[in-house]
Amino acid sequence: MSRAVHRTILVVDVAGFGDLRRTNLHQVTVHGGLYRVLTRAFAAAGIPWEVCEDEDRGDGALVLIPPSVPKSLLVEALPGALLTSLREHNGAHLAEEQIRLRMALHAGEIHYDEHGVVGRPVNLTFRLLELPVLKRALADSGGLLAVVTSAWFYDEVVWHSRERDGYHQVRAKAKETDTTAWISVPGKPLSPELLAPIAEESAPHQLPAGIRQFVGRESELGRLDTVSGAAGAVIITAIDGTAGIGKTTLAMHWAHQVKDRFPDGQLHVNLRGFDSGEPMDPGQALHGFLQALDVAPGGIPADLETRAALYRSLLAGRRMLIVLDNARSADQVRPLLPGTPSCLVVVTSRNQLRGLMVREGAYRIALDVLPAEDARALLAERIDGDRLAEEPGAVAELMELCARLPLALSIVAARAASQANLPLAALVHELKDERHRLDALDLGDTDLSVRAVFSWSYTVLSPVAARLFRLLGVHPGPDIDLLACEALAPDAKQLLKELVTAHLLAEHVPGRFRFHDLLRAYAAELAATEPDRRAAAERMLDHYLSAAARADRQIQPVQPGYEEAMSWFTAEHDTLLAMVTFAADHGFAEYAWRLASACQIFLRRVGRRHERVAVHRTALVASRKAGDVIGQATSLRQLAQGLSRLGRFEEAEELLDEAFEISLALQDKSYLLHVHLAYCRVFEAQGRHREALDHAKAGWELARRQTGRGDQAGALTGMGKQESMLGRFDEAAEHSAEALRLYAELPDKEGEANVLKNIGELDLRLGRLPEAVRCFERSLELDRELGDRYWEAYALDRLGEVHLACGDATRAKALWQQAFAIFTELRHPDAAGVRAKLSSPENAD
Repeated sequence: MSRAVHRTILVVDVAGFGDLRRTNLHQVTVHGGLYRVLTRAFAAAGIPWEVCEDEDRGDGALVLIPPSVPKSLLVEALPGALLTSLREHNGAHLAEEQIRLRMALHAGEIHYDEHGVVGRPVNLTFRLLELPVLKRALADSGGLLAVVTSAWFYDEVVWHSRERDGYHQVRAKAKETDTTAWISVPGKPLSPELLAPIAEESAPHQLPAGIRQFVGRESELGRLDTVSGAAGAVIITAIDGTAGIGKTTLAMHWAHQVKDRFPDGQLHVNLRGFDSGEPMDPGQALHGFLQALDVAPGGIPADLETRAALYRSLLAGRRMLIVLDNARSADQVRPLLPGTPSCLVVVTSRNQLRGLMVREGAYRIALDVLPAEDARALLAERIDGDRLAEEPGAVAELMELCARLPLALSIVAARAASQANLPLAALVHELKDERHRLDALDLGDTDLSVRAVFSWSYTVLSPVAARLFRLLGVHPGPDIDLLACEALAPDAKQLLKELVTAHLLAEHVPGRFRFHDLLRAYAAELAATEPDRRAAAERMLDHYLSAAARADRQIQPVQPGYEEAMSWFTAEHDTLLAMVTFAADHGFAEYAWRLASACQIFLRRVGRRHERVAVHRTALVASRKAGDVIGQATSLRQLAQGLSRLGRFEEAEELLDEAFEISLALQDKSYLLHVHLAYCRVFEAQGRHREALDHAKAGWELARRQTGRGDQAGALTGMGKQESMLGRFDEAAEHSAEALRLYAELPDKEGEANVLKNIGELDLRLGRLPEAVRCFERSLELDRELGDRYWEAYALDRLGEVHLACGDATRAKALWQQAFAIFTELRHPDAAGVRAKLSSPENAD
């Protein structure tokens, strides 16, 4: 070993160098920037860099300065030069590339060997650099530089300089070192709390490793940053969300980002609130924390209350970050809360810890599934980019089949990464099988199985809430309201609160509940073995049929509560269609066709032509399978009318022929009447007005012997329309006027609007243009009241024709533009005809 030589020892460290926000490229920039900052500052301070020796430490540097350099320069000139150089660097770089430094100064006798420099003075300097109080000084001040000197360096150098008033004495205890030191943050005052004697115990650092491939959650990270800056009482942030949503990942990622702001250390415990075993007792958690705070096992109190009091006493005045992961309840968390505002607590739970929010003022951050962009980024962190680029459609499907749930996405990504030759489309195919989807999301370990992590939330439910969760697996719709839930289980309101609190269900809008597709698959698995499954399904279908029939009666003819009924249909539209399919698939044929029939007017009125056809076809298949002839007769007629609206007339006629034969066999005049009127509409749509008139007359002969004025008006409307098209204007006027009178008496706004269009057409053909305008305008008004988009567009189109006949091409084009917009929105083929009128030179202004 060489002879001892005297050197001034300077050690610097970049605060937060390992922050997960810094990529490798960021760290390269920081590393190079550190040396530029040092060399410029040394030059500005009058310290020749070339006479110094330096050893690179990755996130810092050791610099040995020869005795020829006055030590006073390191106190009086170097800190200010470093601040200037740091500001220049930070002003030219991204946030992730900016630098804040801790610097330690000492001097003494050192030795060199073949590996570098050794000696107690070097060890002490590094111990000083890692002092929690120094880290806290830098974090609290918001400054760019914090300096610590040994007691010797202060006595021999700092005390004799004009900078000595900026230094403050602190205790330095770390590993084998127990001495005093002096700290300064140039240009920043130090708080009295910081300068209070620090605890003798070494700072615990219990945070588990963070995840390198963390993506997204910018909004939540921003909220955590905002909340952590609040003043006052102890800050508690509760992160909640469903199983596999990424609560722990978010908490750990953020904790690692901010841990340098808590120089007295970090405590962490997994409270096992939703593991397969029993939750951790808070007393057990406190025992671990007290040991981490250097309390000897024999000195830990036996009872929970005294343990908690000792814990709070030890944390008093410290700046510590406490992460309570996987909590079951507020009661489990409360004994673990510190009493000092200098500490920050982050709690994660699958439950909404409302008690903490109410009593302790906790800030709540609720996690949802990832946005599509972040879900794709998560896959991209684990799957080769070329594979993602080759199968963009499969990537999009994978994200949705995984419900954009981080755990499910991570499992799929792990499977794809481990099977480089497996096409992503093959994974999609496997996941599309709903019966085995959860099998595909299982890597064998319990914490890497979507089914297992869901089960830990399910098994802690009350028995009645667990039963409702299972029965919700029967429900086929995208969401469900309270009334439908009550059809499945009594006391549903309270049970829904329990499921929402446990994040097994979400109230996405007030009064409507849903779960994502993977939870739906889990509930469906459980429902498959539920003894009450079929009875619950029938109760559910009965509720929807009763509600749909009631709403249908309110919209045709229009009754008080029309708006509410239309709103109900709009809210339940997707669910009702799913119910028809569910009923058909599970042997409830009568529910299938009755539900489809109850939805017919709504679907027609809002222009959902293809859905109308699909739902009646499903109902027809179910009725045939069950041998339900009444269901067949109804579904055949309603399907035929829907197909007619799509221009599929041949199939429509075939179905009507079958419906006619069944109606004859049933000897039901009401069914025959409605089949004749359906024939009339189908033939009319093809321009076969004579055949349409024959069926309208046949319908009239049946209707006039009955007391139903609605059917009579319908037959008269059909007759009047065909007679007008055949040039029989007097008969058309008589029949249309009588139909209008009957509709007005009922009242029936839809029928009135239809016959007014017929009369308007008749007036237009006879040149009675003012009368035609009045008819079409009144029809348009009624269609808008009804929300009937197709007939609104039709009335606008015909009204445009009348104004063109009046010589007002400008007004005609304005009306056609409105009609074209609606037809286009409905994707109706009539849009082409209106477009032709708008582009025709003959209709120019």
